[in-house]
Amino acid sequence: MKLTLDLAVDVGEVSLDIATLLQSVPDHREALADPDALEGRIVIQLDDQECGKVTSDPLIRLLDLWLRKLPWVLGGDTETVALRNSEQCFAFVPAGASVELSFFTGTEAEVEEYLIEPTVLRLDAFVVEVLGLGERLLELLAALNPKWTSDSEPVRDLQTSFGEAKAAWHDHQLHPRR
Repeated sequence: MKLTLDLAVDVGEVSLDIATLLQSVPDHREALADPDALEGRIVIQLDDQECGKVTSDPLIRLLDLWLRKLPWVLGGDTETVALRNSEQCFAFVPAGASVELSFFTGTEAEVEEYLIEPTVLRLDAFVVEVLGLGERLLELLAALNPKWTSDSEPVRDLQTSFGEAKAAWHDHQLHPRR
């Protein structure tokens, strides 16, 4: 199954993908002037079909949590990420060279209804997509305001989480679990 992840950033009444925003940063700089106020969602496509409408959430926090969970998933631990603005959660269940991704309504401890049924993906494809999200969001944040990389604590935290996730992936590639 082919996985594609992207970010949709809320700009006023519309959501724009990162590529569109990067092409028109000056047009949106004022609307996206506060990194703490950035809202958006992770867009999940399986075999080129968008699935499971994810509620908008504080975007830097959401992606920071995904990146923070990545080293644990690589280590074989099941992880969840709860959205702040809804009762929705992502779950990541590793299984050798695969990871099972799901998205559901409920709590981190109890699934009420699956919005994306548990789907088995290649671990390497999942990790590459998640790291790509981090890279693209950091690129957008730097384009919107280069000072955020030093002045904004959430942006610095995102940079740290991205670096740690990248290092964990590199270490996993050199020393895969058995």
